[in-house]
Amino acid sequence: MDDGIPTARRRSRSRRTFAVGALLLSVLSAAAGGLIGSSLERTGGLEAVRLSQPDPSRPGPPQPGPPPPGRSPGNATGIAARALPSVVILHVTGTGTGEQATGPGFVLDTRGHILTNNHVVAPAAAAGGRITVTFGSGAIARATVVGRDTGCDLAVVQVQGVQDLTPLPLDGRRDRPGSSDRN
Repeated sequence: MDDGIPTARRRSRSRRTFAVGALLLSVLSAAAGGLIGSSLERTGGLEAVRLSQPDPSRPGPPQPGPPPPGRSPGNATGIAARALPSVVILHVTGTGTGEQATGPGFVLDTRGHILTNNHVVAPAAAAGGRITVTFGSGAIARATVVGRDTGCDLAVVQVQGVQDLTPLPLDGRRDRPGSSDRN
């Protein structure tokens, strides 16, 4: 069937139409995905994210198992075992905007100073919001911002009335990853 258009030109037009259609479909799909994703982010998603509560049958913070046989306490497993009792989770809520953040931190000293990221505490620091700290034991305490450095994205908060804090050991040579594993 010849309608006056050479076969090569007809194939070229079909390929161009297909390519334009595929490009249009991918642009529309990306736009729809972006709109849906941003909407879910603003509204909190399909369901709220909740941190699991500590197991009441196992008091105290979770503990990793012993290092594998033949490995020194200076390897990554040993370092993690010593660090875990010092790790906390911060829950931050700003006032007015309702902005929320959650992030990790670690205990610096027995006076309740905790190091975290500035972007975690920013909603509360800027708007006078609320910061709560959850410890490995399940204990929860209020905290206040002591200092912030936006350039380095670091912040220090302090909790009051918490006993038996375990500061993260930062000064031992054995706490450097791989320092005792080199042979």
